[in-house]
Formats: sequence, C-alpha cells, structure tokens
Amino acid sequence: MGSFFANRGVSLRYSLQSIKTHLSAAHKKKLAWLCLLIFLSAILDVFGLASILPVISAATKPELIHTNHLLNSIFTALHFSNERSFLLFLILVLLVFFVLKSAFGLFVSYIQVKLSLEIGVYLSKNQFSKYFSLNYSDFKNLKTADITKDIVTNSNAYVQWIVLSLITLLSEVMIVLLIIGGIAFFNVKLFAFIILTVAPATWFISRTIRRQSAEVGVGIDINFPKALAAVGQALDGFIDIKLADKEKFYRNEYLIYQYRYQWFVLKNFFMNQVPFRTNEIVALLGIIVIFIYALFLTKGDTEVITLIGLFAAAAYRLMPSMNRIVNSLNFINVNLVSITNLDYYNEHYKQEKEKKKDDQMISFDKEIVFKNIYFHFPGASTPIINNLSFTVKKGEKVGFVGSSGSGKTTLMNLLLRFYEEDSGEILIDGIKLTRENLSSWRKKIGYVKQDVFLLDGTIKENIAFGEAEVDEARLNLAITQASLQNLVSSLPDGVNTLIGENGSRLSGGQKQRIGIARSIYRNADILIFDEATSALDNETESEVTEAIDSLSEIHKTILIIAHRITTLKNCDRIYELKNGEIAGVHKYQDLVEKAF
Repeated sequence: MGSFFANRGVSLRYSLQSIKTHLSAAHKKKLAWLCLLIFLSAILDVFGLASILPVISAATKPELIHTNHLLNSIFTALHFSNERSFLLFLILVLLVFFVLKSAFGLFVSYIQVKLSLEIGVYLSKNQFSKYFSLNYSDFKNLKTADITKDIVTNSNAYVQWIVLSLITLLSEVMIVLLIIGGIAFFNVKLFAFIILTVAPATWFISRTIRRQSAEVGVGIDINFPKALAAVGQALDGFIDIKLADKEKFYRNEYLIYQYRYQWFVLKNFFMNQVPFRTNEIVALLGIIVIFIYALFLTKGDTEVITLIGLFAAAAYRLMPSMNRIVNSLNFINVNLVSITNLDYYNEHYKQEKEKKKDDQMISFDKEIVFKNIYFHFPGASTPIINNLSFTVKKGEKVGFVGSSGSGKTTLMNLLLRFYEEDSGEILIDGIKLTRENLSSWRKKIGYVKQDVFLLDGTIKENIAFGEAEVDEARLNLAITQASLQNLVSSLPDGVNTLIGENGSRLSGGQKQRIGIARSIYRNADILIFDEATSALDNETESEVTEAIDSLSEIHKTILIIAHRITTLKNCDRIYELKNGEIAGVHKYQDLVEKAF
C-alpha cells in the first residue's frame, strides 16, 4: 500500500511541477482563482447535501420541527399553522438553492473550459515554436508524424487529461473531505458505514487500474504517430503503390499500428468504466450492511429508514466524486507521457528565446567572404567542406558545379546557417555570421530549391508567403521579374487561382518561377538557386534560366548550384568543387570546352 501511494505521489508531484514549468504566470494566476471558485462550489455542494439531512429527518419525524431549535424558530417566525405546509416550504427552498448552486457550478465550468482553451492554444504555440527553434541537423532527424503529434494533439492531451484532471481531483477531494467531515459531525454511525464500505473499495479499484494505466499511455503515444506516418507515407506514394499493386500491403502496414492504437484507447475507456460499475455495487453493499445492522442490533424501524435515507443521500453525492477521483488519477497516470513530450527541447527553446532578445542587425553592401571553412557531418571522419576560401562581391552572379557529395549544397546550407562550420568563418562586409545576427541575415536571402515548397493556396499567397497584408505593387513587380505575367493573365482568377496541394495544378517550370517570385517579393539581396532547373526539360529550363538571368539587371547577388552547365551561362565565374575543395575557377566557355 505504501508503494502504491508513493507512486501516486510521484505522478502528482510530476504533474504539479509541469504546471509550474510550462504554464505562463498569467495562466497560473487564473488557475489559482479557478481553484478558489471550485472550492466555493464544493462548499455549496456540501451545504446542499447537509440541507437534505434535516428535511429527511423532519419528513420521517415531524415532531423534530418543534424539538429542533433552528427548525422551530423558522416555523414560528413565518407563522406556519401545520407541519405539512412547513415541509413543503422547506422542499421549495431546497429546490431554489439547488438551482442557484447548479447555475454557479455551470459558471465555474465555463471559466474552466475557457481557461483550458487558453492554455491549450498557448502550449500548442510553444510546441510549434520549439520545433522551429531547433537547428536543422536536429530537426531533420525527427519524424514528421511525431512532430505533428506533439504540436497538434499533445497539448490538448496535457490540458484535458493532466490540467483538468488535477482540477477535478482537487475539487472532488475537497467535496469528499467536506461531506465526510459533515457526516462525521452530524451522524457518527453513518460516517463509520461509509468508511468501512466506500474507502476500501475505492482504494482497491484505484490500485487495480493504476497497474495498467502507464502502459496504456505509452502505447497510445507510440502507436498514434506510427499510424499517422504509415497512412501519410501511403498517400504520398499513391502512384507508385498503385503501379506496383501494393495497396493491400501498405494498408495492412497502417492497420497494424491503427489496431494497436485503438486497442489502447478502448482499454483506457474500459478502465474508466470500472469505478462507475463497481461503486454501484459498493453503494448497494452499504444499504445491505445497514439492513443487517437494523435486523440484529436495533429495534426501531424509524432509525433504519432515516439511516438508509441519509446513506442514499450521501452515496448520491459521494459515489460520483469517488468515481471522478479514481478516474482523474487514472487519466493523470495514462497521460504522464504528454508531460514528457512537453519537456523535450524545452531548455533549448528557453535559451533560443533569450538569444533572440539580443538579435543584431547585419548589412550587406560589399562582399561575402568564406574564410578557411571546415565542416563535417556528425559521425563522419572526412570533412565535406575542407579549408575552403573564396569571396563573392555584391551584385555578382556566381555558379557552383561538382559531382554529388562534393559539398555544393552543404556550402549553401552553411551560408543559410542551417549548419555551422567546425572552424573558419563567413564574413559579411567584415562582420562574422553568428546566431546573434542570424535573423537579420536570413531576411536578405531568397532560396529556390529543386522542389519548391508550395502552400495549398493561391498564387498570391504563395508569392507573398506568410504576409496577411499583401503589397500589390511588390507582388506585380515580382510576377513581372519572375516571368509569370503570361501564366497569371491566362488564368480566369489571376493571382487568386488555387494551385492545389504541393502545386499539383502547375508545371515544374511554373513552380520554379513562383519560387523565384517569392524571393523577389521579399526584396532579398541574395538569391540562391539550388539545382532549381535540374528536374526540368530543356525548353522549360531555358525559360527559367532566362528568368534568373533577368534578375542580374536588378543588382541581385546570385549564387547558382547546377548540374547542367547551360544554367550557368551568364555567371561571372564558376567554382568547381571536389571533395569539399575548390578544384578550379572557370568562365562558362572554358567549362563548356572542358566538358566536351
């Protein structure tokens, strides 16, 4: 028994500590006020139960109206002529009180729901920001389904099953203690019956459920994202799965995890039904005990009827409270994993938020200098960038070629600060790129990849990208400079045309031009094209290349990674990378002659 309560104590301490760690100061203050309202509601509940006792006693023994000082004072002061009308008055007063008490309880529930919504949105916002605060190396090692679960569902699970369960537990424990205390004060025999029947049964039920609850919580947390990942993977591979006739295989892969997830969910549902069903038996047992007591230890029927009535009234309020206490403890134990998920990267997120307060501005008016850069991936013995140095002047157009693995994209990721060099430095007008000036630096860069990220929205939304208020002048300029005007003018809805999920209604070249327009709309000083034309046919590549070439006229610094040499035709110079080093610096014509 000691270890049982010790384990419960650890779970409760962990849950309470999580509120201190993850809730804002304002939310903790509101939570304290909510607890006070719940305490007042509990007092009203106890008072309501206590008010039933004298009414039942007066109904079974009308002479109590005159022998009880309080009842007799009310009877006399209001000039009642008989006991029957006085009893009717007491019942009506009791009814009005319960209506008002219930209204106050609903008000408290509304405050509780409103606060829960605030906390849920706050935590979900923090989870979203937390994952976007990770460095690229850590982020790419995580699974999308796990991140989705932690952002979307984990916050709700924490609020619903940890915060609300703690509040419910607090309120119901208050109610039970006040009711039990009131019963002990007014009727010791009834108090003894309740202690002998309800308390041991509740302890036994709670202990039985606890053994399974932690396993259920972990099972749900593991299998839900796996089911989500399995169905997402199948949908992404729709064409390949249909062509290979593997629909049944991937459906079964998904159903394995979905079955396990549903099994744990339903097991949890079943465990939550146990207290309700078993406590019904406990209540019946209590009445049986009272009858046995009456048959063998008393002679008066009136006392038995009164005791049964009082026990029924107490059970009516106590049993639901005991059910909720047991279920709240179970909910907390099942969902402790949600606290663990909130704890992931929490210290890192706090540190990143502090660093953002010290953001510094950086200017780009002259040059970018890569100076003695070394970089290797974790676990790799050979550097992917090996003592690399070169300079790019503002307004230049510079190309990079090399075989796969030569370090081209890694070099751009260092410039974008998704990676940090092991040694050496990148200087912007003589100022070293650091985390302190990272935010300012990234605002100066436009990045167009081979697979452009596109929103399931309109052309306008994809170009403006995250701006609620779109600057129409900048939008039109970006469309013109990215050679998108013919596409836009050919569409009935123009820039308000929906492009489909991942740009499903656009060609490859149109997607790339939207990516270019996005960078221009941002008014980026530096444009990076990372294999932006490698997946396009020759004609489309030529169109996109012309769009890129036209950007030189607006004095943008352009860096192009390409496998196709033709993309680099108008570059000021072209760096050839090999094994993370500069193997040569070429002009376009020299590179063409070398290739042939």
